[in-house]
Amino acid sequence: MRRSIHLIFLTAAFLMSTGSLNAADLKKGFFDIQWKANLSQTAGFEKVGENLNVTYFISPKRVFTINEIKIQDVVYGCHANQFFAVYINIDHIEVFAQLRRHMNHNYGVPKITRRMSAGQTTHRWKYEKTKIKLKTYENKNNMKLAFYYMPLSRQVNESQQEAFHENFRRSRFPLDDRRMQKAMNI
Repeated sequence: MRRSIHLIFLTAAFLMSTGSLNAADLKKGFFDIQWKANLSQTAGFEKVGENLNVTYFISPKRVFTINEIKIQDVVYGCHANQFFAVYINIDHIEVFAQLRRHMNHNYGVPKITRRMSAGQTTHRWKYEKTKIKLKTYENKNNMKLAFYYMPLSRQVNESQQEAFHENFRRSRFPLDDRRMQKAMNI
């Protein structure tokens, strides 16, 4: 089953979700979902796949808001029946820029790494026991946001987690060089 993550700008009139992500939402989990929860036994979650020791779930009826951006169809990762990761694909460069500003404001200046051969730039923040990664892939023309509960994510190779998550992507519109540079400069 292929699921894509849709991110849409919201106007104030349409803000009726669970609120905005802030530090308190990441201390014990992702919004109201506690880290280490067994999602296979949590109402509203559907298993969508497995890769080695990670099981992936979606919760189609859950909608979150991060800095006025509506987020739905999030992919959740579990290791040994314990929730530890959140994966969100980003469709629009403007959403990427807005999320980056929000993370900078709430979690400080990120550590930025670039892998030129892969055309990848990663912005990384840490809050308490949560690692946040905001990535762009120039050559693949895609972007994503991920949250990892570090006590469990250390047990699972993050590259293995993210590789499986790529299977949930649908084709995205390409980002031309101008729009990619604009996102990096905002």
